[in-house]
Amino acid sequence: MAAGAAGTARTSGERRPRGLIAGAAALLASFTALSAAGPATAAPPGTFPVAGTAVSGGRSARTAAMIGPGRSRDTIGPGQTRWYRIALDASATADLAVTAVPEPGAATGYGDGIDVALTTASGDPCGTGTAPFGQDAAAAPLTAAVSRVPSHDGTDPCDKAGPYLLAVHRTTGDGSDRARWPLALLVSTEPPLPAGTTPAAARTDYGTAPAPATGTPRDTAGGSGFDDAARIGAGVWRDRLRPGRTRWYRLHLGWGQQLSYAAQFANAPALGGHVDTYVTTGAYAPGRLPVADASAGAAGGTAHAYDGTPVTAGLGTVPVTWTNRWTDDATSQPVHQAGDYWIAVTLGPVASGQDTSVGVVLRVEVTGTELAGPQYKAPPLAGPAGAHASSTASPAAGNSRGPHGTSGRTREAASDGGTLPGGLHGADLAAFGVGGALALAGMTATALLHRARTRTDRSRA
Repeated sequence: MAAGAAGTARTSGERRPRGLIAGAAALLASFTALSAAGPATAAPPGTFPVAGTAVSGGRSARTAAMIGPGRSRDTIGPGQTRWYRIALDASATADLAVTAVPEPGAATGYGDGIDVALTTASGDPCGTGTAPFGQDAAAAPLTAAVSRVPSHDGTDPCDKAGPYLLAVHRTTGDGSDRARWPLALLVSTEPPLPAGTTPAAARTDYGTAPAPATGTPRDTAGGSGFDDAARIGAGVWRDRLRPGRTRWYRLHLGWGQQLSYAAQFANAPALGGHVDTYVTTGAYAPGRLPVADASAGAAGGTAHAYDGTPVTAGLGTVPVTWTNRWTDDATSQPVHQAGDYWIAVTLGPVASGQDTSVGVVLRVEVTGTELAGPQYKAPPLAGPAGAHASSTASPAAGNSRGPHGTSGRTREAASDGGTLPGGLHGADLAAFGVGGALALAGMTATALLHRARTRTDRSRA
């Protein structure tokens, strides 16, 4: 599946077999770091908005730039790794999301993308995330995320309070865009439940696909990113999308609710001739963490070829449940907090260069009764359905640790043909610790294997 602007990044917090780690260490040793970046700049007007405190990520773990909760911005060059340091406590869920913003129409390859890895200062791996384009000529915003979710017993190395390291790597193939890409970084924390609160059980079931929303479409204009996404709700919405662009929409999901939607792309005779491009869609939970499709394709599938004739792409989530954060399922682990969820819809570039927009109808279903909280046997939320404010908790992000130091998220590392954070020197390994270096090497090998698998899977679609 293409991530593209849909940003269906995958993560994995699981530790790798020793043989895989050892083999990947040789790959890691072959990486070389590129020069440091220039000043951080925001994305050009009309593209994904990049806001926050300007930072300049370090060339190595030893020179990692300090970032705090909230938004930061940076840039990253082709093949480069940027390093950041964040102080975390021992109780909050900490979520880190990174969005890379290539210029629309920039040359990209199927294996290009970004990868993130979170470790303790001593090198214990806490999780990884990867966001590939998944196909050629797919320049669009990419989001990868990783989380630190404290375990139940507090004995995992990633449970401890102290400094953590975030590495962001950009994979770039031959012939791909050489320009620097703006990076939008978001660090958010979510406090634990009050003492004595028993959360509801995890929900990993999608259930029966709901009937598509019907009715007269309402006009909307999708935003260019998370910040200016158009506010929508359940129902039928109509927009237009230009080739090579992504549009963003947001809606509220409460405790116990789940989302299903389908983006129907219209016939495009105005494009003329043979059109050979694609459409993708993706969803994001609070904290900008990518959500995998739980519907097994019943909602329409997240990526399709588009030749100018009507096609539908869609996605479904599981119900929002606090305890989902401790599951090992890529479709359920991100869906662990009530609040704003996002939908991104992308139309690929057209080879002819024509800029004629294409009509899109978005059919959105929100199923399940919104509950008053995440606790066991929570009553329905008082008040009319759909009349609610956004979650007041700080948003969550991506990959997590499970209840006893196990993997909390196992999004497959499918990122065709690149590496996870590389460019490490001997000094980096010393600063990181041998264990951390080998862990990153294991993540690298896994990403390489899954990227190759993704390309094969897409060729069969």
